[in-house]
Amino acid sequence: MGNLALMLAASFTTLAHAQSQDPATLNVLHWWTSAGEKRAVDQLVLQLDKRGLGWNDAAIPGGGGMAAVKVLKGRVLAGDPPDAAQVIGRTLTDWADLGLVLPLDEVAQRGRWKSTMFPVVLQVVTHGGRVVAAPLGVHRINTLFYNQALWARLKLAPPRTWDDVSQAAAALRRAGVTPLAWSDEPWQVATVFETLLLSEGGASLYAELAAAQRPAAWADARVLRALTRLRWLRQLAGDAPGEQRWTNSARQLYRGDAGMLIMGDWVGGELMAWGGQAGRDYACAPVPETADMHLYSVDTLAMLQSRRQRGPAQEKLADLVTQPSMQLAYNQAKGSVPVRIDIDPAQLDDCERDSWQTLAHPGSRVAPSIAHRMAADESTKDALADALHRFVTDPAQTPERAQERLVAIVKGAAR
Repeated sequence: MGNLALMLAASFTTLAHAQSQDPATLNVLHWWTSAGEKRAVDQLVLQLDKRGLGWNDAAIPGGGGMAAVKVLKGRVLAGDPPDAAQVIGRTLTDWADLGLVLPLDEVAQRGRWKSTMFPVVLQVVTHGGRVVAAPLGVHRINTLFYNQALWARLKLAPPRTWDDVSQAAAALRRAGVTPLAWSDEPWQVATVFETLLLSEGGASLYAELAAAQRPAAWADARVLRALTRLRWLRQLAGDAPGEQRWTNSARQLYRGDAGMLIMGDWVGGELMAWGGQAGRDYACAPVPETADMHLYSVDTLAMLQSRRQRGPAQEKLADLVTQPSMQLAYNQAKGSVPVRIDIDPAQLDDCERDSWQTLAHPGSRVAPSIAHRMAADESTKDALADALHRFVTDPAQTPERAQERLVAIVKGAAR
């Protein structure tokens, strides 16, 4: 761990001791720091305050949560974890194995989570037969946003297929608009790439890739096609786009400086925070060839074990954030969708409604995000993202060579 993370951990330790005297206030560490994310957290804080539970915010900025995870590890190693933290996917199950999280079985039973939540959500928060986190919302990763005003002015077809994307890109270029907002940040490149794996390989191959139990699957020709498509998409963004934050890419889309953006639906929350409205200022579609698929990442709060013995307040937090009213308030602001099957989708905007209905449809295929910790551990996720970053930023590296590197990474992880 770096010196900065250690210093931050020490400062948070001091802060946590000072705040732990109030049993009705919980210290919560997370990385929801953009405008849309802050708006969603504010909804939670407001609703919790009305119910007598305080939320002391320990937000760590940084796209993808890398900095927050480092700080959180530092606090845990120092023996003074926050009361609740954004711990997701494989990190969550690893920490549950170490006995670091408070089981929430009684909360889940009282709240009838088994009958009110999407099965995939319950699967994500259940490990070793125990419920280990409170789910907040489900993000759809395979989302293509586009600027509605540009589409209307240029009379473009909604980008449902790759041919549609190619034709739109040509028209946008002629109009002097960058076709696709892009960032070379490794986690963002990995985010786009996994949507292409789903598009080019389909749900069956993606399931093999995500399971990481068959490294040979990564040598499939469809993975090579996804790498070729990834390089083509980057070329749509123009020369050397650099490593800008995802919020800057969203701003390009919002202003009409770029026509399209492939990113998780948290972009919708950001656009709404700036005054945008789905169907008026922007629209979204599934990434081409993934219309009946949902590449998901689930926001979860883990209640961490500590010597402070905050169990009753932590259980109250888990119960409240999964209630229908709080689910709607949080997800309507964040761009994600409620984890519950018993909400009215008419209360969601156009993008959110399509995501929720895809999750709810019996014939849809759901797939865990590799880039966002749902299907890969931290080290494997980072290694894959680094390899993809090197590929897109080095024109001399062939797709074949990049594929060899991905196969080697997965083989190493499977040992």
